[in-house]
Amino acid sequence: MNVYLLQKKTATLSLSLLTAGLISASVFAADEVPTPMTAWGVPDLQGIWDYSSRTAVERHPRFEGRLTISQEDAERLVPSLQEYTDALEERGAEAPGPHNVGGYNAFWINPGDWLAVIDGELRTSLIIEPEDGRIPWTENGRDIRAAQRAAMAYPTMDENDGPEGRSLAERCMLSFASIVPFTPSLYNNTTQIVQSPTHVMILAEMAHDARIVKIDGQHDPHGVPRWHGDSIGYYEGDTLVVETINFHPEQVARGSGYTSANAKITERFSRVNDRELRYQFTIEDPELYEAPWTGELPMFAAPDLYEYACHEGNHSMPGILMGARVLEQMAEEQ
Repeated sequence: MNVYLLQKKTATLSLSLLTAGLISASVFAADEVPTPMTAWGVPDLQGIWDYSSRTAVERHPRFEGRLTISQEDAERLVPSLQEYTDALEERGAEAPGPHNVGGYNAFWINPGDWLAVIDGELRTSLIIEPEDGRIPWTENGRDIRAAQRAAMAYPTMDENDGPEGRSLAERCMLSFASIVPFTPSLYNNTTQIVQSPTHVMILAEMAHDARIVKIDGQHDPHGVPRWHGDSIGYYEGDTLVVETINFHPEQVARGSGYTSANAKITERFSRVNDRELRYQFTIEDPELYEAPWTGELPMFAAPDLYEYACHEGNHSMPGILMGARVLEQMAEEQ
């Protein structure tokens, strides 16, 4: 057994028990204790935080518009973790057929055992505004976003002509989940926050990207786009507010998530107690969305953040490109 993954699964067991509803929901209530403060007088949000959850960004129609749901209804309406991983394996590593080349099975993933819990209640979607839990697309918003994601930084290049043609995740440059905003994924749902009087560092486990937030600073006056955007922050009471704009065009065109060239994403980090943060994000982009929309999820204290090692770009890329050259040669010989 892979010792690294065994350690990680063991370290997150207590979190899994909590999110699975196996411990009374009352433990999630905010403790009646003062917010810890740093030596320079701002709320102390530092630590390693796990945001894994089975709650989707958008609310499924099966929940009939309800933001919260009882444990009994959740067990009736939400597939168990075993059912969830079985379905993944049927389409991945265990899928039948001669053309299946394998993929992740249940051993490799850690999506979170159960729905997100906020104030002791199970949530059916990350989205809390609009009230229906759905992204408020404009009439043409989905088509515009699809065109953005289909755009190539090198429009004359086939995806297999060189590494630049492959996705950012395959090139080990950006992940598909640990971006702005944070949303739960199949694995590696961990971030680290480090504060100083002038900056905050937000480190994503995947692909170990460090976002540097300037406290009480200004956005780059030159508007230079960058990976994960240009972030500035300030404290509002016990909450760290982070505003991000100017996302890199390749991230917009070829990454996942909800970023675009015009997006402004505002995140809010606040401490609930010594083991939980409340994380909110609001996305504004009039070209894509009829109104700003807001999501919310808990982040729980985690014991460690392990090194993320991306094998796709380090080891698989030569095989991908070599395979493409072989197929081209075979086509020429026919």
